[in-house]
Amino acid sequence: MSELHSGREGMERRKPGVLPQVGIAAACARWFAPWWPHLFVLALTGVSVFALWPGDARPPSLFGWHVINHIFAFLVLTMLARAAWPHIRRIWLFLALMAFGGLIELLQALPLINRTASLADWVTDAIGIAIGLVLVWIAGQLAGEPW
Repeated sequence: MSELHSGREGMERRKPGVLPQVGIAAACARWFAPWWPHLFVLALTGVSVFALWPGDARPPSLFGWHVINHIFAFLVLTMLARAAWPHIRRIWLFLALMAFGGLIELLQALPLINRTASLADWVTDAIGIAIGLVLVWIAGQLAGEPW
């Protein structure tokens, strides 16, 4: 909790040029470090359930627009995966999440699921992953830490 201290001692420990709010966010991220993998698995499960819900009894759309659902889902998965496993190279993270998105699209084509596989949805997943990687890069730059 000493990283959260905003007094004179906290100011001396902070990296030069880093805003106090960024230091607090970085300290919170470190505090959550043991939970990131669990949160990623929870999010992955939720995305899978929504994506593979049978077409006849589809749950309501989270944001009301199909494209936004894809972007948001893969943006969150990307950020959680990067927080959970920061040592994994970004290209492998991108490829793994793209494979997951492709698997979802293939499974949606099964008669049991009764949904439609779409190359456009897979491209939209890639856009969400890219946005997530950019946001993680920005956060790393603000915190003065390598990403």
